[in-house]
Amino acid sequence: MKAKLIKLLKKARNFLPSAVPLGVAEFETWASDIISTYDFPNNDSVRFALATMILHSGPTAALVSKRYFALMVKAGAAKQVASQVFQDIKIKQQAEATAQAAAVANVPHIQN
Repeated sequence: MKAKLIKLLKKARNFLPSAVPLGVAEFETWASDIISTYDFPNNDSVRFALATMILHSGPTAALVSKRYFALMVKAGAAKQVASQVFQDIKIKQQAEATAQAAAVANVPHIQN
């Protein structure tokens, strides 16, 4: 119960802008806070995404809410899943079209 309350308070605090990290140790602390608060996988992929978001932020983005970064990670994950589903469907459609073409090619033609 106490852990849930702490996480809720962190999420509320993360609506407020905070300084983006300026050093490697500061980045690790900052990223770990976002990862643990929003239950993201604790891996290099999420850290890479967060670092990329900082690189792509505007020239005056020295103070940005951690919630913004959390939402961007969630959106990025959803887009990655959607892209994979899209690719899987396209591969399935291509396989079906190839099978259909092969079936048509193997049908004996009646000549008059």
